[in-house]
Amino acid sequence: MSRSPTDVIRQSPMSVYQYAIIALCVLSYASDGVDVVTLSYAAPALMKEWGISAETFGLAYTATPVGIAVGSFFLSPLADKVGRRTLTLWLLGSLVIMLFLTAVSSSLLMLVTLRLLTGVSLGALVVCLNVTVSEFSNEERSNLLVGILHTGYSAGGMVCGALAALLLEPLGWRALFFAAALLSVVSFVLSLFVLAESPMYLVARRPANALQRLNAIFRRMNKPEFDSLPPAPETVAGGRKGRTIIPRALWFGTGLLCLAGFVFTVSGGFMASWRPKLLDMAQMTMTWNGIAGVCTHGAGIFAHLFVGALARKVGERKIAVIFLIGMGLAFTLLGMVPDGAIVPLIVASTLSGFFNVGAFTAIILVTLNYYDASVRSAGLGIMLGCSRVGGIVGPLLGGFAIGAGFGRFWTLFLFAVILAIPVVAAIYARSRATGAPVPAHA
Repeated sequence: MSRSPTDVIRQSPMSVYQYAIIALCVLSYASDGVDVVTLSYAAPALMKEWGISAETFGLAYTATPVGIAVGSFFLSPLADKVGRRTLTLWLLGSLVIMLFLTAVSSSLLMLVTLRLLTGVSLGALVVCLNVTVSEFSNEERSNLLVGILHTGYSAGGMVCGALAALLLEPLGWRALFFAAALLSVVSFVLSLFVLAESPMYLVARRPANALQRLNAIFRRMNKPEFDSLPPAPETVAGGRKGRTIIPRALWFGTGLLCLAGFVFTVSGGFMASWRPKLLDMAQMTMTWNGIAGVCTHGAGIFAHLFVGALARKVGERKIAVIFLIGMGLAFTLLGMVPDGAIVPLIVASTLSGFFNVGAFTAIILVTLNYYDASVRSAGLGIMLGCSRVGGIVGPLLGGFAIGAGFGRFWTLFLFAVILAIPVVAAIYARSRATGAPVPAHA
């Protein structure tokens, strides 16, 4: 067969087995959503039991995002060396262990350490799941399926809320972590039997028995097998295999993508943390504030699907620019709505959630399509690592702005204006050297 595995997968209809892999990735992402927000629900009971102040307990909250950034930066590139499936299984297994240990933790130091390590695994796992979905999807449905993947995280948060309502009062906070661990066990066991190695990885890295493994995967996907292992993709001009994680020819674009991810999440992280306070500043009661939160998160789920469905027709960079601009306008609108105007405030909050989440999905799609299979996990991991750092910086800057008395409008306008930076970065990130990487799906 003359065509590469990438060509076959991109140009042929999706098989049942491919959809099973996508569904498994969504389930694993939902388990991640449960893992991340579990501490938020357990915190009140845990602080009361241990007699810990909110200021001190903040260390546990900070540990997870710091760990996620570390995992994205330093652990996710291993997927390009040892394989997506291998690293995913190790990460899911480690999450099971960390969650069970968290359920029996007895000190703040132990809790902070475990949440840091949990974050490291989560940061790398998110990269593996995105890359796996993109490399097992055909050209027609790939962007939509990546969007569906990200709905899993939101669904996981909803599942965790339901578990908290059922378990916290009768059984205590430890039961919540045991339940989260059991969900990760399900994801691990299913991945052990269902998840396959990426064909793109097998061709790019050529591990032992690569041809036999490649043909076994293609048999399960009901696609024609290969008589010999296809040629490995050529190294991008300027890159030196084994010397740098990202080929030198892609450094400029990688820097722009990292800048886009960082600045975007400074604004997005600010809104995620301070939206309830901003609505409170607009004289909205907590009841209406809660309703606005439901609408905002619901719009975010829709945004994942909307961007995934349209990115194929519009183009990943174009839709990223559109949603980043829309995000800035929605932030500004939320600042301009008069105090006490309940319905307009809910509408503006919902729009901000829609464009915020949609822009995040679009930036991920841009990044996935920038790299070839040999460095795709590393490239996405580095971008998401920068993004996680922005998610730590944004809430801090928001707190300073609000504490300094900037007011609702000027605070939101400040975080809207800086979105011009990722807009420009997304536009110019198309720069590539001769011998451009094969996109994951575009």
